[in-house]
Order: sequence, then C-alpha cells, then structure tokens
Amino acid sequence: MDRRQFILSGIALGTASSLGLGVLSWQHSLQPHNDNLDLVLSALLPALLYGALPQDATLAAAEISRTKTAVFDFMPFLPQRQQQELHQLFNLLANRVTQLALTGHFTALAQLSISQRLQLLNQWRDSYLGLLQQAYYGLRELLYGAYYGQSEHWQALAYTAPRFR
Repeated sequence: MDRRQFILSGIALGTASSLGLGVLSWQHSLQPHNDNLDLVLSALLPALLYGALPQDATLAAAEISRTKTAVFDFMPFLPQRQQQELHQLFNLLANRVTQLALTGHFTALAQLSISQRLQLLNQWRDSYLGLLQQAYYGLRELLYGAYYGQSEHWQALAYTAPRFR
C-alpha cells in the first residue's frame, strides 16, 4: 500500500467512523448475503485463477460459475466462525466505504483491471497487517479448493484420485 492509498484509507475510515457507519457496517457484515458473495467472487476469481482459466471467455465464465457454485456448496461445511469471517469479508468488500479501507480503491472490484486485482491480492499477501494476510490466505484456500476440487481440473495437475477397495 503506497502513501496515497494509506491516506485515502484513513480518510475513508475516519469519515465512516464519524458518521457511525463503521458500527452499522460491522454489525450488518456478520449476516450472510449471497449477492455480496457472488459479487466479490465474480471479481476476485478471474484474478486468483489467472492463467488456470481457459482463454475462451465463454469457457472461462462457465468455469467461474462452477467454482462459485462449489464455494456456495462448501460454505455450510466450514466451522461457524470461519463462515462468519468470510461473510464479513465479502460484505465489507461489497460496501464502497469499507472496500476503500481494505483495498485503497473506491471503484468497484469488478471494474478494476485484472492486473489491479492481482496487485491488490499480492498487497494483501505481503501486508504487515495480519488481518489482510488472513483474508488473502483464507480466500486463496477456499477458492483454490473450490476450483481444483472439481475432477475436470485434475488432469492439468497430473493428479489421479486414490482408489479404495
């Protein structure tokens, strides 16, 4: 995060806290909203799976759709605390004010270029804030698991499922 993003994030957080939006957003962000989940996944999946998705746009869209469905199907099996943390992250990323604080960008995630989204994820990975690192690694594990958990992607990894008697 550069100086400009840090200053803009501070201004956004200061404004949100002075207006009382932080408390409302924090309490509201614990509630699951699948439309926020879909919005954030649609923005971050192409960046996180960059290079693994097919070049054809329609095939890539189908892969992203199947991966989103796999995430929706897997979420109820996570521990309740992890579900709440992920829903909170998705809801915060869907809100423009809190998104500015987390990403340094006021524009919607879907409107950022792939390179900007990759840069954002790399900044989270390399951040000195443990919370951003936790967000990066949690998202990465969830989304990679949903994508590579599908048997049609195993051949690209040279993986064969074990056979049990």
